[in-house]
Amino acid sequence: MPDLVERSGPFVRTTEGRWRDLFALADAVSEGGVKDERHGRVWYGTTSLILGLPVETPVEERAFLRALAEKDVHVHVHALRCATREAQSRAPGMLGRTVCELRFSEDPRGLRIDVDVQAPLIERRRVSRTLP
Repeated sequence: MPDLVERSGPFVRTTEGRWRDLFALADAVSEGGVKDERHGRVWYGTTSLILGLPVETPVEERAFLRALAEKDVHVHVHALRCATREAQSRAPGMLGRTVCELRFSEDPRGLRIDVDVQAPLIERRRVSRTLP
């Protein structure tokens, strides 16, 4: 299995393909629901992802990987895409512009990423017809 990071002296570079593999195998749990707001119905949900790391990964290395993931644009993109797919699969309609917030933490099984999702539902407006 390729390393998640490449090190060259004081420099560190992540391996995007390895992050992609971790997301493909991630344990994902999602929940959410619709709330009626002043301007329409809005989906609010959370997706929790756990990216598995080898059990023998030292605590210091886990903290380093968490800090690295918090700054890595590839990790953010993968997490946002996953959370958006999860939200769309559970929402009762198409989602509009999605706003997300990410939180990273260490987990005994690996790296945990919680993504809060908020998006308006795109719904057809009901038109009342008057009969002549």
